[in-house]
Amino acid sequence: MLRRRSTFCISVTTLLGVLLAGCGGEAADASAVERVFGGPGLSPGEFSYPRAIAVSPVDGSVFVCDKTARIQRFSPAGEYEHQWRMPEFKNGKPTGMAVDSNNRLWVADTHYYRVIAFDRDGRELLRFGSRGEGPGQFGFPCSVAIDRNGFVYVGEYGGNDRISKFTPDGRFIASFADKGAGEGWVERPASLVFDPDGTLWVADACHHRICRYGTDGRFLIAFGTAGDGPGELNYPYGVAIEGTGTLLVADRGNSRITRFTRDGAFVASWGSPGRAVGQIAQPWGVALDREGGIYCLDSWNNRVQLIHW
Repeated sequence: MLRRRSTFCISVTTLLGVLLAGCGGEAADASAVERVFGGPGLSPGEFSYPRAIAVSPVDGSVFVCDKTARIQRFSPAGEYEHQWRMPEFKNGKPTGMAVDSNNRLWVADTHYYRVIAFDRDGRELLRFGSRGEGPGQFGFPCSVAIDRNGFVYVGEYGGNDRISKFTPDGRFIASFADKGAGEGWVERPASLVFDPDGTLWVADACHHRICRYGTDGRFLIAFGTAGDGPGELNYPYGVAIEGTGTLLVADRGNSRITRFTRDGAFVASWGSPGRAVGQIAQPWGVALDREGGIYCLDSWNNRVQLIHW
């Protein structure tokens, strides 16, 4: 076992040697797991219910935020590097993050009704937002994404339930996907991610589906229905786009990662409820490294599993 201070970062070879039976009755599938890092605790490299993950497209750094309001930075291999705490956290903790092409980390500071941008070492660069239902205001911002032109998109819930677009310096442009959008309305847009072609995919958590929009806010398609069968979703909280164009969904309520084609066809699922390596418990996020590895934010197990599947 490789340890760095209190954190653990363990290879799949060792994992298979210590694999224990998980709870939940289904066999663990550890064959796809390359590495696990984290563990329950408050020390550097440990987690207390992590709820947001983001990977830098610049250097592959992995950022994780947990319910202590700590943002921790790890190497692509899961080695602890650095941490800082959000400026305020008594009211609640962030649930969404994204890293842009300039290596800035954008955080949806959910219970403080704002977005804050940091450099990779935690120095604050920009903040915007306030509480309310008006243009540029937020209910509870829960997700953030940056398009290829640097515009910032923020998903929120708690009465507003919409997505808003801002300039790179935080000036409001427009909102869409709100209750007036008909079939394009989202209820708790828990994760946002952009395609290489510039369109936006949304994990529409409370509608148990995935939606796609143009950067102009035009609703394009949606797929998914509530359930636990193949291709069904139960509060999807994370979405990522693979290099092949397929989508990965962190299906929180079903404790699995599911792969879909761009037109919504079910491909396969990985993971089952439990504690063993190869099992997961209510994942809040999914992200990709530069080689196509999949970081599963295994929230209730206080860890990240890096898989190739």
